[in-house]
Amino acid sequence: MKKFLRTIINAHKRLFTLFNITYTQFESALTMKKILILFFLLIAYSCNNENDQEKNETNDLGDFNAYIDAKNLRLFAKEGVNDLFLENVGKAYEAMFEDNILIDESMRSHYLSISKSKYVYQRVGLFAEDNPNFDPGTPPSPFDDNATDYIWEIKEKGEEQIGEVIEHLLHTVTNVIYYLAYSNEWNYDDTSSLLNKAMQESIDKGIYDISSYDEIKNDKEIYNKILTQEYAYWLILAEWNYFIIAGKKMEGISGNEEFTIGTSLEIASQLPLGHKLYKEYIEKILSIPDPGTIKLLFPN
Repeated sequence: MKKFLRTIINAHKRLFTLFNITYTQFESALTMKKILILFFLLIAYSCNNENDQEKNETNDLGDFNAYIDAKNLRLFAKEGVNDLFLENVGKAYEAMFEDNILIDESMRSHYLSISKSKYVYQRVGLFAEDNPNFDPGTPPSPFDDNATDYIWEIKEKGEEQIGEVIEHLLHTVTNVIYYLAYSNEWNYDDTSSLLNKAMQESIDKGIYDISSYDEIKNDKEIYNKILTQEYAYWLILAEWNYFIIAGKKMEGISGNEEFTIGTSLEIASQLPLGHKLYKEYIEKILSIPDPGTIKLLFPN
């Protein structure tokens, strides 16, 4: 893992100046969570690189090798990603759109329309610890910066891969599409938004521990984005009773060290604002993906 961190450091040193991060701070952040945080910064920076965007005008795939579409979300894959894995990521996303009596068809239609009209996309890559030439990649025009982090195809199978896929799909759902579709209640920069109020509720009650993100406090926008996207992910995972399926449950508690409760009953009883956010927005658009289907897509 240290090799992968040094790869990013060597290839993108300008990020340290841009985001006020020292090498010592970066070198000390040797956890997967902090790798993802810094990689988020790398992706955000690459999305705004004008020179990279210009070259996409003559390349249908931009810096990617393949793509598929699933429910108005384009999934771009980097070189090395297995075709079947890419297809299964798309199927996992589609599994979130089964019909049920709780779905509000007008809200779902709006969500899907926004995803398409705003050219939202998801990046998929093959994880390698030691890859000195990895480039996050820029998609072809008209796709631009309506994306968040990567979904990695990893060596670990079963729960580990399920957790990787579900987490980052939900990051795209909440941090990008819901933000665009419901800009008032899902505004990560507005402390009065329902999203922020619900997150603060979980922090105040000691359920959501945000201490591991202290190192990025200097960049308020990135800090707010990451805190809220992680909160929304944990909230949905708990409401879906997916902590075990996604390999996120710690022994002795229903949740884990970052988000201590992991069941829908606990959310309803302990986090009323979070439950309200879920009931009024998530439940009316997304369905709980069938666990059996997800396990078949990413078997052990």
